[in-house]
Amino acid sequence: MREQLQQIIASGKPWAAERATMALAMTEALERGELGQAEYQELMQDLIRSDVLNAQADDQDLKNLLVSCVMIGARLA
Repeated sequence: MREQLQQIIASGKPWAAERATMALAMTEALERGELGQAEYQELMQDLIRSDVLNAQADDQDLKNLLVSCVMIGARLA
């Protein structure tokens, strides 16, 4: 998941890079014990639930990769 999020960050698409950066930061916060599992899962789901994401996404494959990574991360917590 981390590798894919790094690829998304490097994609040059600001809408995707911002969300991937946030997903990595939340994952690291969970690992440090700064977020509880329930809060982490909710925040991760919020990253992909947004109507703004749908409006900004100009690359469907990249959006699908982002959504997949976030969903996997939320489930692994």
